Amino acid sequence: MRTTVTRKGLWGALLCLCVCSSLVVAGEEKTTATQEVLTYLKSLGKGSYLFGQMATWVHNENPDMDHPSNWLKKVYDHTGEWPRYGCVTYDFHDNPFSDSEWNEGVRKMWDRGMIVGVFSFYANPSGRSWNDPIDIDPIFAEGAHSTKANFYAQLNRMAANLQWLKDQGIPVVYTPFVESDDRNKWHAKAGSESIIQLYRLVHDYFTEEKGLNNIIWAYHTTSNHGALAQCYPGDTYVDVLGKSAYGMGLDFSEYAWALEKKRKAGKVIWWSELGIRGSSDPPRDSMDVVRKLETHYPELAGFVFWSDAGHYNVIGNRNGPALMTDPRVVVLEKKTRGK
Repeated sequence: MRTTVTRKGLWGALLCLCVCSSLVVAGEEKTTATQEVLTYLKSLGKGSYLFGQMATWVHNENPDMDHPSNWLKKVYDHTGEWPRYGCVTYDFHDNPFSDSEWNEGVRKMWDRGMIVGVFSFYANPSGRSWNDPIDIDPIFAEGAHSTKANFYAQLNRMAANLQWLKDQGIPVVYTPFVESDDRNKWHAKAGSESIIQLYRLVHDYFTEEKGLNNIIWAYHTTSNHGALAQCYPGDTYVDVLGKSAYGMGLDFSEYAWALEKKRKAGKVIWWSELGIRGSSDPPRDSMDVVRKLETHYPELAGFVFWSDAGHYNVIGNRNGPALMTDPRVVVLEKKTRGK
């Protein structure tokens, strides 16, 4: 069993709560390590907030956390601290890296003591661009169809990657579709009913057909009010839910709805994507993040800063090191950093 220690000293204490070898959450029995991570995430909020950072999106950021283009490395070089959570995007549209490079990047993060996340950016299975419309009905229809074949080829590819991570004993917070209501992306163009169908298909295929029980299932939407509830796949399918927040407001407009899911259904809630100002806004105080959490959203488990450009995160704003050393913010403890 692999254990780590957080700034708050919670990790080791929480392991003793996991007295069984599996836990039925989001429709499947999870591995012990996956259960431990999920239990830990559920303990956060109310003065203890996870610091997360997108390591790569769908450009050419290298999945190796020690590479200068990786946003985890950029944050460390700027602040002297590593995030506690990092997330790698497996980009099947542009395919800038091999599957083995993405997998090894995730493994290095886990070996260094991070909680790891994985985004899938599935290519449009119609063969068109990622932002072109698509008829998803053939994916669910009987018989052969090119759209269905393309989608399942990607599912099998992603399942093989998650299986490799499972074989290494690595649990992942997995988001199959980024911002489920974002009509710029093919998976959201047909509306909420379609994205719910797609999410449930991926969940059931990976858990029931592929036996992948090292997954903590994550779901999020844009900041659009009402989207979180409208596109929600259901309690059986989701462990972690959240919204994006971009710009000076640091909003989470469906906090009351999410809080009910936390209290009544045991869901983890957080800012899934956080960009704390726009490119044309002046640099802001990074400490505004923890102030907003404390005053408006105290039961969020934490936040995941976006990458792409420094204005989204601590790199392009003031007091980044102060945010990362604040006792309420959970970053990677020095003693867990390994090499």
